[in-house]
Amino acid sequence: MRCWIALHISTTTEPGLAARPVLDDAVAQRLVLDAAAMQRAVASMALGFTPRVALVDEAVLMDVTGSLRLFGGLAQLMQLLEQRLAAFFEENGLQAQVKRAQGATSLIALGRLRLQDGQTQTQTDTVKKRVAELPMHTLTAARPHLGVLERIGCRNWGDLLRLPRDGVARRFGAELLEALDRARGSAPDNYEWQVLPEHFEEKLELNALVTHAPALMAGVERLLVHLHAWLLGRQSGLCALKIIWHLDKRRDVAPTGELEIRTAQPAQDLRHVARLVAEHLAQQKLPAPVHSLTLQSLATELLADSAAATGSLLMEAREQGDSVVELVERLSARLGDAQVQAWQPCADHRPELMQRWVHARGAIQSIAAHKNSVRVGGLKRSRDASKSPGPEIKTEALYPTWLLPEPLKLATVGNSPVYQGKLHRLTGPQRLEAAEWLLADSDAARDAGLCEKPWALRDYFIYRSQQGALLWIYSERLGATPEAARQRAWYLHGFFA
Repeated sequence: MRCWIALHISTTTEPGLAARPVLDDAVAQRLVLDAAAMQRAVASMALGFTPRVALVDEAVLMDVTGSLRLFGGLAQLMQLLEQRLAAFFEENGLQAQVKRAQGATSLIALGRLRLQDGQTQTQTDTVKKRVAELPMHTLTAARPHLGVLERIGCRNWGDLLRLPRDGVARRFGAELLEALDRARGSAPDNYEWQVLPEHFEEKLELNALVTHAPALMAGVERLLVHLHAWLLGRQSGLCALKIIWHLDKRRDVAPTGELEIRTAQPAQDLRHVARLVAEHLAQQKLPAPVHSLTLQSLATELLADSAAATGSLLMEAREQGDSVVELVERLSARLGDAQVQAWQPCADHRPELMQRWVHARGAIQSIAAHKNSVRVGGLKRSRDASKSPGPEIKTEALYPTWLLPEPLKLATVGNSPVYQGKLHRLTGPQRLEAAEWLLADSDAARDAGLCEKPWALRDYFIYRSQQGALLWIYSERLGATPEAARQRAWYLHGFFA
């Protein structure tokens, strides 16, 4: 048996903006979507439940016949749909009232939905749901003939079905009979099914010219609502987007300006993306007034479990607060990449070059990309890797807790280092050689800043000072002759805890 769901969403004029990040009182404008925009957004989300979604008059129609088994029945599908809609409205700061109805055909579901207009919930529950008792105004094809049908005594669908078909066709046209046949299920539905594009792109004409970049956030908020619905329908997360603002053509400037935003993790909840956009817009200066905006999705990633990039299988199971990745991205957008850095290990034997400081946002994006590539490998690949562990890495090196930024050259007494008094050798040497491999690729060495001192021939020792501190000291090996051994220099490189 077929099953259809009809939805009608009506928004209020006082949307709650508590869930949206209000970033500046000067730019905080009320986010109000018209009925057509809200209908398109709900249709996009409905495509996450069934591919047969159509926009008919004021309603969104869903043929969920083929999806009932996947979602565990009609009751569970309706519950999940209501939760998805409620979460969408809450995350975007919208207040909306959702009316729904279901039926064996699309016109029955639509008729029952229209029957709820102007009635309270108690009155709706007491209304009989028999198809033959649906009033004539709930059938779209009968609306042009309501006056005549009322005068001849046809007040519901059952009255019209009892009339002779030939007479109804001659008096009211074949369209009304075709609608009745579709309502009874004897004729197929012929709708223009909704299809989401591969990439999101939408343009918005602003109500007035905008001269300050932060004020563009009001238009970006409206576009992000549509992008959010598109992501839910495609069961994908956003990785990168582009915002293009179109400048006044009367000015002698470039016709457009743009801003590109990237995230380390795919996101369906775009509140973090909105914060990033606001931080970047706060640093932009517009050369001319802006009259329209365009939002494009540059990169998306399919979410396997539709759990909005969380580790849980439940849509509602989300972590509270911002993650470390979101905090780093927001701080980098506000302060600049050079002000937020993280250390990164390097393939180098010399202790002072085993790590380097890089932009934190680039580091976390590379780590997230590596994790995604590992996850794409699948469960079988993970099991094979767990069965055959990698080679065990052994090292006899003992590195200090604190490393000096620059090695400190020490005085010597009898070819032995001195630091705040006489030192007592505990262990060593630990030999380190980095020579020919540095010169094998001079361009790479030059790019890494290694050309000033490419050679490293050292012997590391652990000494104890008279104060009880453990020191990490090395000597440079200049040659194998006794004279070279007597001339070698000693350097303090680090301290042990």
